[in-house]
Amino acid sequence: MKKCKYLICLFVLPLFANQVNNYDEETLLALKERAFQEAQLLMMQEIINATKDIKINNEMREELIENLCATAPMNNFTVNADISDSLVQNAGDFSGSIFVSRDGQSSWFSSSEVALIGTEGYENTWQTSVETSGNNVVDWYLSGLINSESFGLDYGTLPVSQAPNNTYNTTGSTTYATIVTDDTGDASANYDVQNVLASYSGSNENINQLLFSLDLAGNCCDEGGLFGPWYLYGIGIVNPDSEELNAYALGYGSGGFGQLSPGLLTIEGDLANGDVAGFEYITEDISYVQDTGDKLELSVNANYLFDHPQFGAWPNSLEGLVLVGVVVEAGLDGLDIAVETLDQTDPGIVLMNSQHQSGNTALSLSDPNFDSENNQLSVTYTDSDNNLPWYKAAQICNTPENGGNCFVQLDMLPNSHTYSEGVVFHADITEELIQEFSLSGDYEAHFWFADSDDLGEAQIELPITVGDGANCLLGDSNGDGVLNVLDVVLLVNLVLAPTYEECADTNSDGQLNVLDVVLLVNLVLTP
Repeated sequence: MKKCKYLICLFVLPLFANQVNNYDEETLLALKERAFQEAQLLMMQEIINATKDIKINNEMREELIENLCATAPMNNFTVNADISDSLVQNAGDFSGSIFVSRDGQSSWFSSSEVALIGTEGYENTWQTSVETSGNNVVDWYLSGLINSESFGLDYGTLPVSQAPNNTYNTTGSTTYATIVTDDTGDASANYDVQNVLASYSGSNENINQLLFSLDLAGNCCDEGGLFGPWYLYGIGIVNPDSEELNAYALGYGSGGFGQLSPGLLTIEGDLANGDVAGFEYITEDISYVQDTGDKLELSVNANYLFDHPQFGAWPNSLEGLVLVGVVVEAGLDGLDIAVETLDQTDPGIVLMNSQHQSGNTALSLSDPNFDSENNQLSVTYTDSDNNLPWYKAAQICNTPENGGNCFVQLDMLPNSHTYSEGVVFHADITEELIQEFSLSGDYEAHFWFADSDDLGEAQIELPITVGDGANCLLGDSNGDGVLNVLDVVLLVNLVLAPTYEECADTNSDGQLNVLDVVLLVNLVLTP
């Protein structure tokens, strides 16, 4: 058997060597250069094919998410967002997840239980809450799946996600958001893209670095053999607001005697027809980590991309980019070139912004008011951190002279959700409440708001008069302006009569009985 293998090697190797020797050095280098160029062209073509519709249909888009806000750092962390009607025309058009970190992005809490509130004041507001723990610093971002028909497309669901700001300059999977998830098994493991992830560093207003990760089902990343095939891994990038029809790619490839090098490339061509005319390197000044496992991490100075003449204005209307993952193979086929797309993902949209809050600035309540004509309470809530109030109550209480007990609590409703600018909350004292509690006369309205675990106490107390009012001190049965034993004697007579006097109705329940006598005695004994 060994002799047989030896004879085969003696027979085959000279043939292979003879075939290789048919390439002189100049021809071989030219073929390799052509192979790499065609691989890059194919990668760019795939990026264009996957993203051109999103770009062309840019004028169909409107604001996706407005008034994104949350509570202060707290255990039951709550997020609200106003979602456009056009994105949620049918059940299942939108689904979302929240990711929250309270330990410097070392770990994340998440929840996918996002639902429309849909009640007065929150008609288009979606809400989710997640139980968290940690310190008084919070990083969070929102991710969602949107029906692509909202863009005039037929991709099915289109991923749209914010990206975490790598504020802490750390590395690893916890610093990224998953933008695209691709089917597993549609390519050989080492070329099977599973996820495209993204992050950034700097501030929302001034981004320094764009950070990406390409996750594969197998090991990353093949360099290829001496005579090929060679492999090009790329993340396509498109500015959906750009007036210029072009696209970009962060490409990684190695081998081929240095002719295939990592870098940021731009595409030239007619994107409307999906035709690539060419490409060029903007820069090879990129950072990359070829993980011994299944990840390829790429980063580039954001200015290389944002300052490119054809990129367009940044920030754009979304503060977002369209991303797509691609893996291409190139090799020699005799004196010709063979290139093939091994895997390509659907597109996703990354929003290069997220939320970070350290500590909690105290909320402010101002301009308390009671509209006696319409029996409506109102107050202005302002929070410089733009935190939403999870507790927003108006309480109706007896005056201190009448015991000061609070017996009704109303949930207040906002007229908008721009909390950093000031929002008027209101609550109605309905006719049903007036009848149920026989409301008439002088009371206090206590306004009580909270945006964190610290519930505190009511911030504002406002004297109000419901109805015409008795114009007297409750319990002052004889109307002399003083609570004493004479009022108790008269009240007992009124109870026995029975005769109703509003000023004698100490507990304001619309009836004169022993309960009023007991309360009045206590008020007289503890003036």
